[in-house]
Amino acid sequence: MKKFFASLNWKYIAFITVFLIICLELFGRVYLSFVLKKSSKPKFQFDSYRIYSHIPNFKEGDGKKDWILINGQGFRRSTEVSKVKPAGTFRVFFMGGSAAHGISSAPPYPLVHIYMNETVDYYLEQKLKALHPGKKIEVINAAVTGYQVFQHTAYLLSELLNYSPDLVVFMDGANDHYFTNPEFDYMGSNRYQFWKPRLQQPSIGGWFTYGWLWLSKYSGFARGVYSWMLNNDASSYDKLSIRSGKDFTSDAELIAAHKKTAQQDFLRAIEANLLILKANGVESIVSLQPMLVLRNKTNLSSAEKAFLHTDEAIQKLYPQVLAYLKTLSNKYQVPFVDLNPAFNTPALSQKQLLIDYCHLSPLGGETVANALLPSVDSIFVKSKLNLN
Repeated sequence: MKKFFASLNWKYIAFITVFLIICLELFGRVYLSFVLKKSSKPKFQFDSYRIYSHIPNFKEGDGKKDWILINGQGFRRSTEVSKVKPAGTFRVFFMGGSAAHGISSAPPYPLVHIYMNETVDYYLEQKLKALHPGKKIEVINAAVTGYQVFQHTAYLLSELLNYSPDLVVFMDGANDHYFTNPEFDYMGSNRYQFWKPRLQQPSIGGWFTYGWLWLSKYSGFARGVYSWMLNNDASSYDKLSIRSGKDFTSDAELIAAHKKTAQQDFLRAIEANLLILKANGVESIVSLQPMLVLRNKTNLSSAEKAFLHTDEAIQKLYPQVLAYLKTLSNKYQVPFVDLNPAFNTPALSQKQLLIDYCHLSPLGGETVANALLPSVDSIFVKSKLNLN
């Protein structure tokens, strides 16, 4: 054995090891930059209140132009936002998940970049300013990819209320409105609670995970591996939230399971948000996210038809979700906007409004802004007498 180790050329082994590490790193960075077109640096960090949040000052682009900019406060915005609201300013926060944030899904869906001037908040701010020239208006994108309604609650309490908003606009739906498993732990089994078992049940595997997390700050390859681990965990958790269609013997049983799930999950969270905002004198608007499967097939563009997949459960549950949201909005006397009808207007027939099953094209983002504008403008008009 001693002769064997003595015969080894350690310099050669060290060279091969370093060479392999360099190759893996180059492969990771090339794959992220040119295939996925993602930054080699992490976009998210752990958050004590919201599970995860944006890393301030993150940016993603091709070196010529950035399509995602996160400012110093963690908002998707190219300018900083003063925590002390300037006098005479009408401040709006736009909240939701990835569709509100402005991003596309991972493959097999087409990769599409949504630039800073193609998001809902950008269009909404520009349109509102056009209606009221000279007025100070801010529509701030506080949406975070993957967020569910209960995470908005923590965000409002821990940060956003400190910015003195006049209005908060919510756009949710795909991430949590169509769950059908009443046994699912809505908050505890969130798709990105991967860290919890690793902290509560320490193991060698936990150290391994932590090591990849640390390396992902510096290595493109490690970031790719860690992202794969997160997506794998997220997929496992997602399967818990929706019972298989085979589990239901009838549509009535499906709807009954959804009703129970909705009442103990997203409806309870929405109500909490509306109560919090009302208690703090902040106006709110609830809107239902548009989905490709809810768009009339005759209106689909050729691109949309290429990645359309039928989801009968969502089609069957959509009227129920609509009824629940209308009832809750009426209870608290806040505007409710179902964004799906706007995507089925004749004028937009054959136009691409979605870049996958739920994420918005630039035209889709402008369509959402147009649908929200009357409600936002109405609230602005009622409040502008108090502005300088």
